[in-house]
Amino acid sequence: MKKKRLRRRNSKRNYLALLILLAILSIILIAVSLSLSKKQVILNPVASPRNVDSEKIENMLLNKNISYLSINKNNQLYYVISLKDNGEVIVSTQKNISDQLGSLQLILNRLTIEGKRFKSLDFRYDKPVISY
Repeated sequence: MKKKRLRRRNSKRNYLALLILLAILSIILIAVSLSLSKKQVILNPVASPRNVDSEKIENMLLNKNISYLSINKNNQLYYVISLKDNGEVIVSTQKNISDQLGSLQLILNRLTIEGKRFKSLDFRYDKPVISY
């Protein structure tokens, strides 16, 4: 009888130890997988991302021969570009900026041919919104 009780106690202890070991291993595995899945963001205090984005837009405007006065970033959603012809262009950061500036170049060429000038041109929507 005593041997059976000892065997039962030992088997229960072994089973409990195995469960605790599996729980600890699963917690470690989850912690490691979570730490590997997080992307580390490194902030550079010397260069601000706003200037880099503005410089890219300036270079694209110069490459497309579009004359402008200033480029301002409002929120994190769009840029406001003031053109030399007193026009204002709103470019979305949620879309490809190069494509939007290519469309701007095309629209400016067509409006120049037609002899029209616009007050504002908004690229935040599916189709550009022009106001004269």
